[in-house]
Amino acid sequence: MGCGAQKQSQGLSPQLRQKALEIFKKIDVNNSGSIDKDETQKFWKTNFAKVNTQALFNAVDFDKSGQITEDEWMAFWEIVKKSGYSDKEIFEELDNLMEGKAWVQFRKVDEFVKRDQMRKKSQVKQIVEDNSKRKSILQQEQHNN
Repeated sequence: MGCGAQKQSQGLSPQLRQKALEIFKKIDVNNSGSIDKDETQKFWKTNFAKVNTQALFNAVDFDKSGQITEDEWMAFWEIVKKSGYSDKEIFEELDNLMEGKAWVQFRKVDEFVKRDQMRKKSQVKQIVEDNSKRKSILQQEQHNN
């Protein structure tokens, strides 16, 4: 990617963040702050629920814990945006997910994560941590208001 593509990939807009979080909360039926494979399979309710679930966990469960935290989920969508996908493309995929349609593979994200595994300092881990900090700040602001 050239310099121009990096400039337009600023991160998720507040609307995209809200949409992604809405889907996470829809999957996280027990409100635990993380989703597991059982919750995810129930979300899809189709013959392909196991396939979609496995694809989702392969892409988003960065620490391979068997749970996808809200921070991992939001970090994934940040990486999608930083990988050059447009807001329109991301909104379309989030809308499809909200309707229970199949999980898609984001090849640019897969490549980003593979490259990241070879780095001394993980950008994926940093993005997850940044999302955790952002969430804490928002919660503190809501508590103060």
